Amino acid sequence: MAVLPADTPDELGRPFDPPVWYHKGVLHYVLGTDDQGRDIFSTILFGSRISMLVGVGAMLMAMVIGVALGLISGYAGGALDNFIMRIADITLSCPALLVAMLIDGVVRSLLPDVVAPGTPLGVVAAAVAQRYGLRSDTWVVAGTTDSTAAFIATGARLPGEAVTSLGSTLVLKVISDQPVSAPEYGVYSQPLGSRWLIGGGSNSGGAVLRHYFTDAAMADLSARLQPERGTGLDYYPLPAPGERFPVNDPRMQPRLSPRPDDDAVFFQGLLEGMARIERDGYRRLAALGAPWPSRVYSVGGGAKNAAWNTIRARLLGVPLTPPPHTAAAYGAALLAARTLSTMAAGASAPAAC
Repeated sequence: MAVLPADTPDELGRPFDPPVWYHKGVLHYVLGTDDQGRDIFSTILFGSRISMLVGVGAMLMAMVIGVALGLISGYAGGALDNFIMRIADITLSCPALLVAMLIDGVVRSLLPDVVAPGTPLGVVAAAVAQRYGLRSDTWVVAGTTDSTAAFIATGARLPGEAVTSLGSTLVLKVISDQPVSAPEYGVYSQPLGSRWLIGGGSNSGGAVLRHYFTDAAMADLSARLQPERGTGLDYYPLPAPGERFPVNDPRMQPRLSPRPDDDAVFFQGLLEGMARIERDGYRRLAALGAPWPSRVYSVGGGAKNAAWNTIRARLLGVPLTPPPHTAAAYGAALLAARTLSTMAAGASAPAAC
């Protein structure tokens, strides 16, 4: 049974809502929301389960052990009593901070070192190589996250090269020489070798299209689109109220009217609205310090729609390049291959792609 005041998966889209006692605060979000629109009070309640479990468990364990040792010491007496008491004296004489530092040092020694993506870790173990049919001199290289590996798979490597993911939501990423920090717009920066990957995500995307049309209907309507000619419809397609990027407005309403009688015109209007959001998203990143795209690679289901790509190219004014690969596994393999080719050339292994 859920006890959270806000169901986190369904409440995204209202980032940086203030607490209820501030101006524009709402009772539904007593402590406000974080940068991804998650209810902070619900997050605290959810995380407190582990804290309570550890606290109560430690107290019960101390009580059971202490009572048991006390009973044994009192019943046996003599040398055993003295031994237990001296152990208790030693334990109580150790400062809690010193014990915490000791535990921290032991735990750190047991954890693996954190290394940059693309760092060579060593040669695969002989038993593993034999089990999976690998060469005995096969290197193991540190990988990266799925999204970053998928980005690498597209072939984007230079500053200004960008990737738009046209899935259920609209996600933009561009390579930059400098990081960009703008949490108020949900803009993030993550290392990509010696450069940075700057990104942001809109709540708009394919989820809006599937609300009105099936995949089969969209395939039929796509043949009737006229992407070279605009519809004149000024849509801002959203699945629900609230937008985070490129506009930060948790109460922004979807703009989907007027709806023409022709479904093909309505469908094209939705695609044009999302293409404008993509253009405005790259403009937002550029205004914050990221480079304007020199070319855009398109991934996701929406990238297969030729009419939509024509609309996007017309609004962006930059080349749209079909990526040769999009699978994260290919990107991880490409990252490792670049590392090993650098090693073979006699240079030090790069930190990333």
